[in-house]
Amino acid sequence: MTTHDDSDLQVLERDLWLLAEPRDGDEQLRLTVRRQLAAAARPQPRRSPRRAPRWVAATAAMATIALAALVATAGSGGPGSADAAIIHRALTALTPPANAILHVKVVGVQNGVAVAGETWQQTTAPFASRGRKGGGGDIGEFADNGTTSFAYDPSTNTIYERPDSSHPTFTDPIAQIRRQLARGQGNVTGAVTIGGVSLYRIDLPYGMVGYFDTATYLPRYIDDPQRDGTVLRLRVGPYEYLPMTPANRATLSLTTQHPTARIDANPRDWPGK
Repeated sequence: MTTHDDSDLQVLERDLWLLAEPRDGDEQLRLTVRRQLAAAARPQPRRSPRRAPRWVAATAAMATIALAALVATAGSGGPGSADAAIIHRALTALTPPANAILHVKVVGVQNGVAVAGETWQQTTAPFASRGRKGGGGDIGEFADNGTTSFAYDPSTNTIYERPDSSHPTFTDPIAQIRRQLARGQGNVTGAVTIGGVSLYRIDLPYGMVGYFDTATYLPRYIDDPQRDGTVLRLRVGPYEYLPMTPANRATLSLTTQHPTARIDANPRDWPGK
């Protein structure tokens, strides 16, 4: 089933990062704003009140918050301009365009067993999705179109259906990294080479590490700490945005992918119940 995410907050956080991107004129801007704030603090002649349009107030508030975040970062030992630019570009690469399908695959080896996960998800409501995940040859396949959840059992060639009354939002295997970058929780710790490819290393909360291509800023590897103290390294590939063509739209549907499957729409037969 499609999981939930605070997409409005994610969009706001992304916009704040875009506004706060370091630029050569930041110091001059800071001095100019300081002078303007000082001037605004002086007593002014009383005038007839005029209500500014809401979008003006909202834009001014967002710019003020972004400026405050930039000044706080610069003055508190936060990432420098180069590191902030890397994080910004990585976040941009992870920010999906509207009306597309994000296709992501991650593979790794856990306890000697090959594991993999692959998803296709619509980036615009209803955020229809299909996914495959598992290890050691035991692969589960599932889908959700916003109103119905689907699960496929290859042993019986059966697709199970049940109503889904939740409100799905955009999520994928990289969603957690996207949120953490948007919240400013990434720390660039330098460049490394893996498999002959130069990558930026970005440390994230809870011991997670992302390795991003120095040219495209797309994720290539993820180090994911496990409860037993080990670290699962996942290789990311592909990570691509597909246009919403009929052929690509078909990747979201279990019934299209398995046209000969038997359909079981009895919710009581849902696997795992």
